[in-house]
Amino acid sequence: MEPQAAFERISTSKSDDSTRRNCQSLSYSICPFVTETIMRSTGILWARCRNSSGASWSMLVALIVLFSPVTTRSQTVTTFRNNTLSSREIVPLENKTLAQMLGLSPTYVEHPLPPEETEHALGGAYRRASNYLTKKGISIDFVYWSQFAANITGGTAKHQDYAHQIGMNSTFDLEKIMDVKNTKIFFAGAERAGRNLGMDALGNNSFRPTQIYGGGGNVLFHLVYFYLQKTWAHEKIRWIIGRYAVGADYDSTMLHCTFEALAICSQPRATTFVPAYASWPSTAWGTNVKVRPTPDTYIVPGIFASNPKRGGTAGTAWENASGVTLVNELGWEPEFGEGRLSGHYKLGVLWDSSPYQYNNAANTLHLGNRHGLMMEWAAFDQMVWRHGSYQTAGLMLLGGYTHVTSAVTQLSDQVYVGVVDFGIIRSRSYDGFGMEFSQGRYGKNFAAEVQPDPEHNIGYRGLWQRPVLASKERIFELTYRIHAARGIYFSPEYQYIWRPGGGGYVKNASVIGFDLRMFL
Repeated sequence: MEPQAAFERISTSKSDDSTRRNCQSLSYSICPFVTETIMRSTGILWARCRNSSGASWSMLVALIVLFSPVTTRSQTVTTFRNNTLSSREIVPLENKTLAQMLGLSPTYVEHPLPPEETEHALGGAYRRASNYLTKKGISIDFVYWSQFAANITGGTAKHQDYAHQIGMNSTFDLEKIMDVKNTKIFFAGAERAGRNLGMDALGNNSFRPTQIYGGGGNVLFHLVYFYLQKTWAHEKIRWIIGRYAVGADYDSTMLHCTFEALAICSQPRATTFVPAYASWPSTAWGTNVKVRPTPDTYIVPGIFASNPKRGGTAGTAWENASGVTLVNELGWEPEFGEGRLSGHYKLGVLWDSSPYQYNNAANTLHLGNRHGLMMEWAAFDQMVWRHGSYQTAGLMLLGGYTHVTSAVTQLSDQVYVGVVDFGIIRSRSYDGFGMEFSQGRYGKNFAAEVQPDPEHNIGYRGLWQRPVLASKERIFELTYRIHAARGIYFSPEYQYIWRPGGGGYVKNASVIGFDLRMFL
């Protein structure tokens, strides 16, 4: 009798109990697990047995099936283990999210990217050429980003300023170009121009009304990124090495730049006063590894060179590193409930070995240096009401706290809270609004930029009186993003800034402005 006449193949997803029920006609005189293991190693499970009984017959058939050239196939230990696990309806741990393990989510879905990540304003021949290059492994994208802000009340003067950036991002997929698996090279640069309203009309305050004016200043081309990325295990492990930014992976979220001001876009402002924390367009030599134990959790340790120049005006001032930066972040990105409410939760720490001068408000004597600076942060954003399918389509709450060693930095603490909603108007599914409030506390012994007039302040700068110290600064932002056309977004914004510069000698300011982004 052929073995197939005595046994029928069944799916390995069926349970052990049903298998044993179908095989009750066979009596085991040896350990059932051993016999069943032999049968599983050939990919055949007990199903139905015809006119067979006795231990000797069961063992004989098992051996025939095991060594039959017709029905057997060789299996590695890994394949055998996986088949055994699947037969018991056990899903491998790496395929489950932490939220599923905790019973907080039925499944995990990769939501489409928001439209600003996928839409482009230019079509026609330009888009056809771009798509052709992408198929060949070369992707080049341009973004025009301009910001306007006007101080209408308060501050040191009524004034208005404009700034813009033209960014270029390119990716070279070496798998398509040279057949180097899962490997890419990234190159990015930017042209920047404009003025800084915070310096012109708000006493050089910390929470500046526009984010664009910053690293690099007015420059025709500023080199930003130049790094290699390698992934393994379906992108569960990602390695980056080269000219990269700490801010790209640490204490940052895509929601921060919903707003125009340099308060939380693109990172909390307290981070950017730390030379070791380079963020676009500033970069540093370094490397990090991002590991995802589950699809919704990650850990990303990194090491970078610390350099106060951060690349300089052109992004090529790479010499004279002052120390080494060690940084790490733990993150959880769950989806809750049937509505798949996306969230992001993160904790991180940064240590820089560079020497730092202590804040010296009086500026009359040298207070010395200290080696090492610590920065810690915690941040979250959580969707509480979903409107659509893309990642940010819904009502989201966000908040965070950042602390930096206070004796050697301008801003030692920052806390922010906010709410962002995209797609609440069904006919305007890509529109959105946002509100955000930030408070920053200045570091110890840090002098305010604007001091009282000595002629009207008896004893000012005398032997017994110190300069006015900066204490706190606050900002409120209210914005509405309009999807004007494919790949084009226009966002009017209102800001109110308390205690610009932190000293109390600059009047609270009201600022209006707009933010225009064109994804070419």
